[in-house]
Amino acid sequence: MKYMRNYPFLLPKLLPVGALYEQFRLTFGKRFNHNTLTPVWYGFDKCPADTKNEKLPFESQWYHIARPLYLQEQVFYNLANALRVNRYVKGFAFIFFMGVGDYLYTTPLWGELRKRFPHAAFYGYVSQEYDRTNSPLVKGLLDSNPNFDKVFYFNGRPHPSLWKNYDYADVLKQLPAGFVAVPVYYEYGVHVLHRVNSVFETFGLPVPKEPPVPQLYFPPTPAPIVEQALQTVREKAQGKKGVVYLQLDARATAYSYPHIKQLAQGLIAAGYLVVSVSKGGPLDNPDYLELDLKQFSINQTWHLLSLIKQEFALYIICVASVSFAASAALGVPALGLQHWREAAVKHLLYPNITVLSSVKYPTVPEDKQIYAPKGTWRWAALRKNEGGFMGWVRCVLNREVDYEPDFVLHSFEEMVEPK
Repeated sequence: MKYMRNYPFLLPKLLPVGALYEQFRLTFGKRFNHNTLTPVWYGFDKCPADTKNEKLPFESQWYHIARPLYLQEQVFYNLANALRVNRYVKGFAFIFFMGVGDYLYTTPLWGELRKRFPHAAFYGYVSQEYDRTNSPLVKGLLDSNPNFDKVFYFNGRPHPSLWKNYDYADVLKQLPAGFVAVPVYYEYGVHVLHRVNSVFETFGLPVPKEPPVPQLYFPPTPAPIVEQALQTVREKAQGKKGVVYLQLDARATAYSYPHIKQLAQGLIAAGYLVVSVSKGGPLDNPDYLELDLKQFSINQTWHLLSLIKQEFALYIICVASVSFAASAALGVPALGLQHWREAAVKHLLYPNITVLSSVKYPTVPEDKQIYAPKGTWRWAALRKNEGGFMGWVRCVLNREVDYEPDFVLHSFEEMVEPK
């Protein structure tokens, strides 16, 4: 299933061209596939009803999705049907091509599926490519997830114009006999109330009244590097108001907050110990600790934070990225810098997060957002080191902003001690 072959490579891989191409496919291609007969375990745009009967033969194509998806098309799963109708099914191969934060929003699902299918094998397959769609770090998190029996890498690559058509043909080559290939999709956008709601709907499960927080899994004994860092924090945090963790880079938008040093210095002057995974802080300051992510796995970083939280007041300042979900999993108050215009920000939020934004979002509760008026931020494209043209491209596409460090500090204090 070479999804990449569905894109004419003679066309330039530019966003406007890709969007036009996908609209063309939707308009002229779907009419020939609108009656696609699918196995009873998945359906296009609707969830298959429970059944014990299957009309299709159990050939190799039965075990995976038959064709590429169209623009705005959704896939819904009824995995129970696969086990009801096909006695040869041994398990499910869940295929991941997403970022770490995207994965975290799926974590409440896996325990629910494990309860429903306790005897089916759960295999995870993660693209080993670091691209605009995927982070290979997801595999490390799946390795620690007790709901998965085995986890593997696969050779994949993103589709030029439609992320759902990621090329995972390599998984089908590796697929053991009797395993159903299930790419992990969910919807996001202004029409989605929350990403967790969407992933439950995709897999045909009842949507919880309140989106459950992401799940993190840690070993019973911290790794030596985690224990060593915790001891350093213990020594430095004595007598401080608390510990502030900074994560100010975003993979999806290739954004990095430019004022880390000034922000960290302001937090230190206010009485906090600052721990950061983003580079650029005041390394010569004894109240600043920068973690080297070449030495820490991402799960070890979160394990460290969970241990710090047990002993000190812990807070997070982060950009709109993986730490939105991670802070909710840890139950830590977080100030989220919404560095680009995102009308669908509501689908990322949990009650622990206060959003700092340059626009007012009507879908976010007033007590959970801080409005940044003009003069408290600048367009990211105006940075001197932004590289000119590409900076303006980012400005036009994402409308990215850099918040002034003094205003971020003021907003943090407002979050910690609201007036």
